[in-house]
Amino acid sequence: MKESEGLYRSFRFLKKALLGLAVVLVGLLLFGYFFFMRHVDAPKAWTAADRELQGGMLHYGEKLERRAKVFVRRPSDYYRGANGILYATNDRLIFIGVAPGSKFESEDAPPVILSLEFPNDTSLDMNSRRLYFLTAHGVSVSHPGVPRADFAAVRGEEASLDSLVDYVNGVHATQRKEAAKERRLREAVAALIRAPIYYTVKRGDALFSIARRFETTPEQIQQWNQLEGDRVKIGQRLLVKAPKK
Repeated sequence: MKESEGLYRSFRFLKKALLGLAVVLVGLLLFGYFFFMRHVDAPKAWTAADRELQGGMLHYGEKLERRAKVFVRRPSDYYRGANGILYATNDRLIFIGVAPGSKFESEDAPPVILSLEFPNDTSLDMNSRRLYFLTAHGVSVSHPGVPRADFAAVRGEEASLDSLVDYVNGVHATQRKEAAKERRLREAVAALIRAPIYYTVKRGDALFSIARRFETTPEQIQQWNQLEGDRVKIGQRLLVKAPKK
């Protein structure tokens, strides 16, 4: 009986200790979230992003095609949103934003600029989806060799983000179509190069002149066509270039 009572008391103590530890951890997270971090002023973040982009970030010949105001949530920021702008150019996908600052920082402290870049080619994968526990309309972006990133549209910017995604995916669809067309053209040219060439003898033709025209030798034409001599007849069809394997 005493052993059972002791086990019961130990269990109750352990349960209270775990509950107390959980409360402390939640309290620390909430304290850090509300005290150490402050919201980034969205208009200031957008201005900073545009200033950063126009300050020499674009390459020569690179053109801005689409933009959308978005935010990202990083674990290091207690998932507080970092506001910024997602830009689509003819060469890259660029996110420029401002990270949430600490409350210990001066209000005049320079903003911490965040930037991410993805090559805008057919390896870029963009999937529209609901983010952050289905609370925000956004897009997941990934590219080989670059960590995946999620961007959520600022309220009212959903259409701009969709337009950006449609533009990028449309460019990639066109690139794939042109690549397939070029591949078919190369295959057709290669097949044409490998194909045999025949020539129909006309009045005035001689085996020597035919061989010179097709950059071969009379002996080779004789061998290909099993000719016994060097005489040819008008209307005779000759193989003047053998097929390549």
